This record gives sequence, C-alpha cells and structure tokens, in this order.
Amino acid sequence: MSVFEIAREHGSWRLAGFALAVLLFLALSLLRWPLLQAARLLLALQAGLDARITASFAGAVPAPTESG
Repeated sequence: MSVFEIAREHGSWRLAGFALAVLLFLALSLLRWPLLQAARLLLALQAGLDARITASFAGAVPAPTESG
C-alpha cells in the first residue's frame, strides 16, 4: 500500500496527522537524550560522593571486639 492509496482511502489530513505524531515522537526522544545524560552524570557524582563519605566514616569506626 502506497502513501497515495492511504491518502485516498483515509484522507490527507489523517496522513498529515500521522506524520505529525511521528515527528512529535522523534522530537520528544531527542529532548529526552540530554536529560538522560544529565541523570547519568548526577548518578555518577552521587556514587562518588557516597563512596568518599563512607570511606571517611569507615576510618573513624572502631573495630568490633569479641566478648565472651
């Protein structure tokens, strides 16, 4: 089925609406990519900060002693 057959059967406005929906989907996908990269960067920074804080507190905790 060609584009011309679809336009003749359903109308050119429906075909234009479908094309607009596809373009909107692609635009939203492109807008999502930088936000995803920012989230990954924040996750890496948070993991590094968490490791540093854990290491700083782990050095100050006394070793467990056995009783009994």
